[in-house]
Amino acid sequence: MAGIESPFVKVRRRLVMARVEFMSQLAAFQPEDLNRSLTADGESPLLIAHHLAMIEAVALQQLQRIQSEDNPHFDTLIQLLPVETELGDTVLSLETVLAEMFARRSELLSYLLQAPLTSWERPFVFASWGSRKFYQLVNMLPLHDRQHARQLATMRSHLP
Repeated sequence: MAGIESPFVKVRRRLVMARVEFMSQLAAFQPEDLNRSLTADGESPLLIAHHLAMIEAVALQQLQRIQSEDNPHFDTLIQLLPVETELGDTVLSLETVLAEMFARRSELLSYLLQAPLTSWERPFVFASWGSRKFYQLVNMLPLHDRQHARQLATMRSHLP
């Protein structure tokens, strides 16, 4: 079928555009503000970037579960997971977070690239939304990046 894009090609484009949007918002911060708590919840720009990487790791596990189990059930949505503000002794650096984001995104894209066309229709159930398909969960990831890009823009607008 010439002219029809695969689900992977479509979602890859959205994932890339959303990540570019997020990265441009992150790049707009001064280095001294990257680790600064800029929300009432104690979130910093680097903490939010770290969160995106961690969520992609969780999402990949969920996507793999959808492919390996028949109609799995999930209690929570990945986008509702809070940004973890307690990192213990971990100090985030821009280099570490960017490497983490790159690695998680590469793993996700590699997995999606090899997913057969039929796998994009596999069902699963979220407690709060009911039955959904694999492709719907994948399509939430660029929305999540964009949500946090807007959050960074708001944080930056409140800086002196």
